[in-house]
Amino acid sequence: MSFPRIDLDALPVDPHSRSRSGQLARPFFSGDALNDKLARALIDARVLPFKELLESFEVFEHIRRHVRGTAIVDLCCGHGLVGMLYGIHHRDVHRVQLVDRRKPASVPRLLDCLDAVAPWLRPKVDFDEARIEAVDLPQDAALLGIHACGRATDAVIARALSGRHAVALLPCCHPKKGLPGPPTLGQALGVSLATDIHRTYRLDAAGFHTRWSELPAAITPMNRVITARPLDLGQQAQSL
Repeated sequence: MSFPRIDLDALPVDPHSRSRSGQLARPFFSGDALNDKLARALIDARVLPFKELLESFEVFEHIRRHVRGTAIVDLCCGHGLVGMLYGIHHRDVHRVQLVDRRKPASVPRLLDCLDAVAPWLRPKVDFDEARIEAVDLPQDAALLGIHACGRATDAVIARALSGRHAVALLPCCHPKKGLPGPPTLGQALGVSLATDIHRTYRLDAAGFHTRWSELPAAITPMNRVITARPLDLGQQAQSL
């Protein structure tokens, strides 16, 4: 966990809360670690719902060792905090490219409140108002699709496959129509699980090493994390 000392059940603020005030939980982030300092800055600025603060840090902790690139492209980024955490924690990340159809007001506010804690972040960050299919991707990019809604997750996967980019996904709002694969899997396993199994087979068939993990359900019920990175020829031969 990003904050291993914290008992989520003991927090005085509901981890699912959409409120932008997490002041009651602020004492739980009293340490000297960088994440604690970042959390305090975000809580004080009231720039994000408390749920999204916790979720972003936890997603980052799940994916940071498995999906790496010197450029991070956060697709359907929303506020873009997960991509920003790459730019903060990994000095070898020289660019954080945030991409969404519209630039949320929270993005400049996030950068403003993080300046005091991580002033090296801002020069790395830029924002593109673009569709997933249209954005230019650096060759060295790793892709993020964090809560890319419905079929947007599949569009992120398509970009990862076409450019052989490592990718991290936190799928949500799985489309109930047009379920990929045998309908019987959807009936037996549920739409969400059956869809993500199909996505994982798609990545695996394209020569990607895949991995599943789960965020604490106390933070989000849509908590399945899928990471994938392309295998080189030597790794492919060993895996056969």
